[in-house]
Formats: sequence, structure tokens, C-alpha cells
Amino acid sequence: MGCILNRQKQSFDHCFEVFLADTPESKKIHYQLRYRVYCDEMGFDDTEQFPAQQEIDEWDKSAVHFLVRHKYTQQWLGGLRMVMPKGHVFPFQESSSSHQRLPNGRYKNSVEISRLCVIKEARRFAFRNSAVEVAEENRKISFLHDYRNINRDIMWGLYRAAAVYSVQQGIKHWYMLADPALAYSIKKQGLDIQQLGDASRQSARLLYYLNTKQVLENSLWFEGYRHDFRLYSDIATDVPVDMRGRQVKQIGVISYVSRI
Repeated sequence: MGCILNRQKQSFDHCFEVFLADTPESKKIHYQLRYRVYCDEMGFDDTEQFPAQQEIDEWDKSAVHFLVRHKYTQQWLGGLRMVMPKGHVFPFQESSSSHQRLPNGRYKNSVEISRLCVIKEARRFAFRNSAVEVAEENRKISFLHDYRNINRDIMWGLYRAAAVYSVQQGIKHWYMLADPALAYSIKKQGLDIQQLGDASRQSARLLYYLNTKQVLENSLWFEGYRHDFRLYSDIATDVPVDMRGRQVKQIGVISYVSRI
């Protein structure tokens, strides 16, 4: 696991890779990760509601899913989805009547970002300071809507992949329900995240807005997030990688995206 031992090479691109889940098998991986986080580890959802051990809802059919994998162990660590509207309705509008309807022309080039999660095992791969690796490994899982346990490397990697895809597909607007602490961490990174409306009695999360072009122009991506996402369906070849005299298999071919 060179991304832990070699501090000089520790970056998201060195340790991880992002995939667009373009097959039923890959989407199932996201559902299983969500079940593990929301049901088994956090206890947010009742496990009896998901007997197949896949956290899934009716919005997944109209969503694009992204996954993160550790390069050298090939373990799936987290995911995110981008939900397309059903007519003139997003999940955040269905969950609360307090959220205003968007202008009619806005729906065709907007998505809702949701189901952002990372399993606890990701902590032993992602921390940049190896001196705290053992102590952090036994802490609670990293749930990306809770800034106290956030795994920022993987969050940024997922956001960048979603932003690249959005710009490619002509999607200009992101909406997301998030804890204010998470929104603060995003804003602190230089992203222009805007709060829309006030908190409701039903949830502590607030509705936020981001412009996708502005997200992709952030300088963070040039500091270790240069690799593009790949298609899950393109996983086909095993390429041996020399890691300090050991042959480690790395799957697939890395592609790149130019600056915008």
C-alpha cells in the first residue's frame, strides 16, 4: 500500500480511482456500500427494509452513480449519486414542502447530489499523516454528511468526477441537502456553495446550490486530482505494477482530462 508508506506520493490520484457505475453490477456495489454505511454502521435505516442488503430507493433509476476504489487492494470504499429530476420534482422537494420549486427551464440541466458515503476501512488508506494511521483506524466510520468524521480526500475525488461528468453532459446546476458543517468545509476549500432557504423542523440539513463549471475550475484539482473517472465496464485488463520489488496488479487504464 504505497500511498500510506510514501508520503511524497500521497495524493488522491496515487491512492484511489473513480469509476462511473455504468452496469447493473457496479450500481449494486453502490447500493451495498450505502447499506453498509446507513444501515449496519450508522443505524440510520432499518435493515429489515432492505433484505437484499442493498440500500436503494425509487430515485436510483434516474441517477448516475460514481464509485471510489483503492488502487492497490482494489477495495470499494465509497460512492455518490447524481439524481435527475422526475418531471419538475427532485428528491429534496419531495421530502419537504418548504423547498421552493425551481424555474421550469432549470430542471433540464440540474441534478441533485446525494448518497455520498465512505466505509470506515477507507481511513487506513486516506490519512496523509501515517503517524496517526493506527489510532484513526479504530474510530467511527467516515460519513460524508458529518464533517466531524469526514474523509475529505475521497469526497473531493467524487465531487470532481461528478463535476467532470456534469460539464460533459451540459449539467450546469447542483442541488444538495447537507449539514451546515459540511457546507462550511466545501466553502472553505474555495467553492461558492450557496444556501437556499432555512432549516426545517423535519431535518437539520439545509439545501445548497453549486455551479458545476465553478466547481471544476477550483485549483484543488491540480494538486492531486488530475485523473479522470473511468467506466466500470472498461475494467478488462490486469496491469502489473512494481511496488518496491513486489508485483501488484492495477486494473484498467488511467485516462486524463484537461484543465477548463
